[in-house]
Amino acid sequence: MKNAMVGRQPILDKNENLFAYELLFRSPDDNRITDGEKATAEVIINSLESIGLSNLTQNKPAFINFTSKMIKNKIFDILSSESIYIEILETVEVDKKIIEICKELKSEGFKIVLDDFEFEDSLIELIKMADIIKIDFLNSTKKVRKATLNLIKSKYNQNVKFLAEKIEDYSQFQEAKEFNYDYYQGFYFTKPDIVSGKKVEPFRLSYVNILEELNKENPNFREIEKNIKQDLSMSYSLLRLVNSAAYGYDINSIRQGIVILGVDKLKKWSLLYSFKSINSSKPDILLKTSLIRAYFAESLKKHLNIDEDLFILGMFSLIDAYLDRNLEEILSQISMKEEFKEALISKEGKLGDVLKIIDIYEKSNWKSLKEFSLKPEILFNDYLKAIEKAEEIFEIT
Repeated sequence: MKNAMVGRQPILDKNENLFAYELLFRSPDDNRITDGEKATAEVIINSLESIGLSNLTQNKPAFINFTSKMIKNKIFDILSSESIYIEILETVEVDKKIIEICKELKSEGFKIVLDDFEFEDSLIELIKMADIIKIDFLNSTKKVRKATLNLIKSKYNQNVKFLAEKIEDYSQFQEAKEFNYDYYQGFYFTKPDIVSGKKVEPFRLSYVNILEELNKENPNFREIEKNIKQDLSMSYSLLRLVNSAAYGYDINSIRQGIVILGVDKLKKWSLLYSFKSINSSKPDILLKTSLIRAYFAESLKKHLNIDEDLFILGMFSLIDAYLDRNLEEILSQISMKEEFKEALISKEGKLGDVLKIIDIYEKSNWKSLKEFSLKPEILFNDYLKAIEKAEEIFEIT
C-alpha cells in the first residue's frame, strides 16, 4: 500500500475552464485498480492522507470512483461533501441498499455522478438523483448518445448535467458542444484543436518584474531568466527573436538568449512586449499543464543522466496547442538545438524518453515505466513537486 499513487485527469466546463479533477487510483506495478474492495479503499484513504487532497486538486472538486461495496461500507464518511463528487461505477449493481445510501449521500450534500452511463430501467431511481451523468464517447454511437440525452432530460431528470468523457478527437468535441454538454473530459484536451484561435498570452506580472530588474544598477539575470521561463509566450518570443536574421544563433536555453541580447536589447524587447500584451488574460489549464511539464522535465535530468536544460523541452511540448499550428513549422522559426526539435517532433532518443515519461504521468499509466527501469514512486514525488511549483506561479497572478 505504501507505493499507491494517485493520478488526476482534468474536467473542463463549457468555457473550457478547469472545473474539477477525477482522481485515478492505481498501483505502480499494475495499471489497473488493485484487487479487493478493502484494499482499494485503503489506497484512497492513504493517498489522500499522505499526498493531501488540496495538493492534488488545488481546491477544485474531486471526482472519486466508488464500487458497490465501498458505497455500502460508507467509505464516503471520511470525505467532505464540499469537495468530493461520488462517482458510481457502471459495475455497481443497483439494489434497495444502494438507493437508500445514495439518498443519504444527497441529504449530506454530496454530488452523485453516474460513470460510463448506459440506460437501463434498473438505473431510473439513480438517474432521478444524479447531479452529473457521464457519457462515454469512445464506446457508444452518436445515435445512442443523442437518444440517451433526450430520454433522460424529457422523462427522468431535466436538471441533471451531462459530462462528455473520453473525448479523443475534434469531431467528438464538436458533437459535445453541439448537444450542449456541461462538462468535458478526455485526452483530446492537450491537443492543438482545443485552443483554435487563441493567442499565446503572457502573465502580466512577468514582464513587469523583468523591466524592474533590468532597470536596476546590477540586474539579477537569474531572476530575469526565472520570470521568462515561467511564461510560455515570453519564452517563445525570446527564442524567436534570437533566431531571427539579426542574430541567427542556435541556442538551447533562455539564459543563453538573455546573454546574447544583453541589457539594452532586453529592455526594448520587454517594453515592446508589455505594450503588445496589455490585454492579456489569465492562463488556462493548458498553460498550467505546460508549466507542470517543464518542471517535471527538469527533475528528470538526474534520473536519465541528461546534462541539458530540460525545462524548455517540457514547456515547448505544448507550443502547437497554444499557437494552433503545425509543430514543425513553429520549431523552424525559433532558436533551439536540433536535438530538442527532433525530440519534440519524433519523441525518440533520450530526450524523447523525457516526453514519453511526462505522457505516462499525465495518463497515470505508470506500468509503462518498466520500459525505462525507473521506480514510479520516486518520480511520482517529483511530479507532485512540479504540480506545486506550477500552482505557485498561478497564485501570484
